[in-house]
Amino acid sequence: MTHKEAMILRIFVGAVLVAALLFGTYYYSSYKSTANEVADLINKGNAYMDAECYPEAVECYERALEHEEGDDRIRSAIVKAYMSMATQYGDSDEAIICYENAISINPDNKTAYWSIANIYEGRGDEDTMLEVLHKGFEDTGDESMNAKVFAIEEERARIQAEEEARIAEEEAKRAEEEARAAMLDPLKELFAAEDYDSLKDKLREDEYVAFAEEVIGDNSYYSGDYDIDGRREGYGVALYENGYFYYGQFHEDMRSGHGVLMRASYPESSSIGSFIYDGEWSDDMPNGEGKATSNYYKDRISASDFATKEISGNYTNGLEDGTMTLTGVKRSGEKRTFKYTAKDGIAERSSNDNSGVKGQYIIAQTDDKSESLTSDGSERGVEGFIGE
Repeated sequence: MTHKEAMILRIFVGAVLVAALLFGTYYYSSYKSTANEVADLINKGNAYMDAECYPEAVECYERALEHEEGDDRIRSAIVKAYMSMATQYGDSDEAIICYENAISINPDNKTAYWSIANIYEGRGDEDTMLEVLHKGFEDTGDESMNAKVFAIEEERARIQAEEEARIAEEEAKRAEEEARAAMLDPLKELFAAEDYDSLKDKLREDEYVAFAEEVIGDNSYYSGDYDIDGRREGYGVALYENGYFYYGQFHEDMRSGHGVLMRASYPESSSIGSFIYDGEWSDDMPNGEGKATSNYYKDRISASDFATKEISGNYTNGLEDGTMTLTGVKRSGEKRTFKYTAKDGIAERSSNDNSGVKGQYIIAQTDDKSESLTSDGSERGVEGFIGE
């Protein structure tokens, strides 16, 4: 190597060394400047946190994170700032956004998920709450979230099952009411036409006898008009216990106004064939003027008994009350009329003469006193209301 070449080499090496030294100095200065900036931003962020100025703290931490993207301490600081900010916002939408921001940085943040879920639960938005808990369980594995979701869904299933059962019960009840109405509706026309002979025949049919046996106690079946509250109002026909059918007016769910009560099916051991009360009603009972007619099977009574007996007058809660007129037609066709007075269903004595029947007293006589009407003091009134 010549002297000239050696000189050139020394100059080149020197230049490289100078360049390297200058670059190292620049890089060190730059790095130290960035580190100082990050530290400064973190310190500012911490100061804002102490002052509860959380939006400003978040801004400082996020700027620091731009320089140190992998720094978990900075990420944790941002999460803490968002969580603190959310607490300030209470149950608002802004709080939800803060919790969501915290989750975006740390998907394992169980507290943030629970906080969002609680907000939606407080709002009554159960569907969104379940969505949050579903996602929270997927991200955090928190079994308590899964347990709450399961409990709510199980309760929902129970409520739905009860609702379905209720609907099914209502549909069954509606179908039953329609079936009963189908039985009662044909009677309306016969009652309205006062075609009582056809009614008797209808009510003695096996299906109506069986139908009447379904009614027990104070229960009753009805077909007719209702008011806006679902109470019986207006005209209708109803079936009551012991085979009593009523057709007439209703008010506030009770028989009120004019109506006809009829029974046409009795045990075979009974001599009575049918009973009809036609008159005024109130408080679900015969109250006012009315006529009670009893018809008997002629082959089950003696010649002196009445085959048909009509008692007209005033009734109070189903009991004879006032001056009553009894018109009877014997099996032979003879007709007799008696007038007597009753109070609270008990007929008053009209004569001290011997009635001829042990334990009974005279309550009325024919004009020639050839025949007497007697009573043993028992209550008198409309069938189905005596003794009540």
